[in-house]
Amino acid sequence: MVETIQQAAPGAAPVYPVDVRPYTKRQRVFQELMQNRELLLKNRLEVRHLMTPDPIVIAPTMTIEEMESLMRDRRVRHLLVGGSNGELIGVISDRDLRAHRGATAQQLMSFPVMTATPETPLNPAITFLVNESISCLPVVEHGRPCGILTTTDLILTLQCMLQLWLRLSQILQQDSKWSEELDKIAALLEGELSQGEFAAQVKKARNALRCQIEEFVNGIDLHADLLTGIENRRGLEGILEMLVAMQKRYAQPFSLVVVTIDQYDRIHEACGDAVAKPLVKAVAKTIQQAVRTSDYVARCRNDAFAVVLTHTDLQGAEAFCQRLHQMAKHDGELDIPLRICTRAISPEANETAEDLLRRIEESPVPA
Repeated sequence: MVETIQQAAPGAAPVYPVDVRPYTKRQRVFQELMQNRELLLKNRLEVRHLMTPDPIVIAPTMTIEEMESLMRDRRVRHLLVGGSNGELIGVISDRDLRAHRGATAQQLMSFPVMTATPETPLNPAITFLVNESISCLPVVEHGRPCGILTTTDLILTLQCMLQLWLRLSQILQQDSKWSEELDKIAALLEGELSQGEFAAQVKKARNALRCQIEEFVNGIDLHADLLTGIENRRGLEGILEMLVAMQKRYAQPFSLVVVTIDQYDRIHEACGDAVAKPLVKAVAKTIQQAVRTSDYVARCRNDAFAVVLTHTDLQGAEAFCQRLHQMAKHDGELDIPLRICTRAISPEANETAEDLLRRIEESPVPA
């Protein structure tokens, strides 16, 4: 849903939001690339994969003071100007505000506006941004703005690509298990095996290689989990350190929820990866459907996820847990019930990010 703002709330207290959008953006891009290889291999990246959804749309009558306050509070550099029917009529950047060409959005905005659709291939969109020397490209669907592609989005995507390339390089250069497994496969070719036995051995070797790749890649300090595409524990530590510092400075609440897959070890032991991996992916998907754009999700161990709820007190975190349980209960994608356990805490005075993680890991798991 597009966020439409007519004017700044009169008398409202200043807001200093914790900006976790780069983290959530990088999570989303990683997940897209991890789950759909053809996006890269066949050059099928589109604007929808990288755009920032839910752009801020303002009225043409908004004043320059209100726009400056809105940009500062929301930590954005671009605002879209909407008409009476919700159509896009202009764009305002922070540079337009500094130009002082007028006092209202209608006087300051740039128009006509060149736009893209969510299905626009990424390459031409990037070419347009570069050739026109502009820093944003509004995304329109059915005549209404649904997103915005900025140079910041492209920088975050470049970071993802570099990290993926680093992963591949490290795997190929440092993992000696590759050659060991290939030697085993070569030895099979020389043995007296039936066609069925040979196929079974090759399948076993391929599965062993896949497991080793995942273990190796997840051990690299790149802040992302290979199976789900979301951030890992190290990335979680970084965001918690930032949130703790922001809370001390601005007294903004946040809460931490750990979501554990019930009986995960027993399921994995009895059914193996064929059941355990889809289960982990299903829980990750359910959590991501439940959180807001400003929240943060990470996989902190094989059977558990951490959810950082910004601007949320403990009561709000407990309400989130109840909603998550209801969503898991009605999940119909798996053949087995999706059962989870949740724990929610809020940071205490003078508590560090490390203290917070230790406390929630040591707290008892609800029955």
